[in-house]
Amino acid sequence: MKVNFDVAVVGGGVIGALAARELKKFDLSVVVLESAADVAAGASKANSGIVHAGFDAVPGTLKAKYNVIGNAMMEQTCRELGVKYIRNGSLVVARTCEEEGILPELLFRGRQNGVKGLKIMLREQLAEEEPHIADGIAAALYAPTGGIVCPYGLTIAAMGNAMDNGAELLCGFTVVGAVKTGTGWQLVS
Repeated sequence: MKVNFDVAVVGGGVIGALAARELKKFDLSVVVLESAADVAAGASKANSGIVHAGFDAVPGTLKAKYNVIGNAMMEQTCRELGVKYIRNGSLVVARTCEEEGILPELLFRGRQNGVKGLKIMLREQLAEEEPHIADGIAAALYAPTGGIVCPYGLTIAAMGNAMDNGAELLCGFTVVGAVKTGTGWQLVS
């Protein structure tokens, strides 16, 4: 195995795998360092698979910016990797007046963040659109750009693609430190 790399990605979860895939589009040597025995074994294993529309993040933050950009990229990325993606939209439901009062704030945030198609739906409209909506739901914020993807499938496909393009994966490597050297960084396990 090569010992010196242009880039080391710490973590072989969905973010690390997608980062490695993207980095291999450039003339770089890339290694992914994963502490577990396989990819998608950390936070990604507990991921719900929801591809958020971007209405919840505080406007002006990087999270707000990248939620919307990432959401827009997800369908094409999944198509390229052969991973099933469903853009089924999402509902933030409100049962009480207090909860219903939060929906306009989420709508405002989403619009500030550039989320397309957001709308608040009252009970009658919800029942027409979603006949199996639970009793007691008074209203909901509907985000048509929300979706779902299997986080394991996406991680495995992205890592496989990165490795097909020359990235290396080193499992069982827990990064516990980094030491600045004259030419870069030495990672310690």
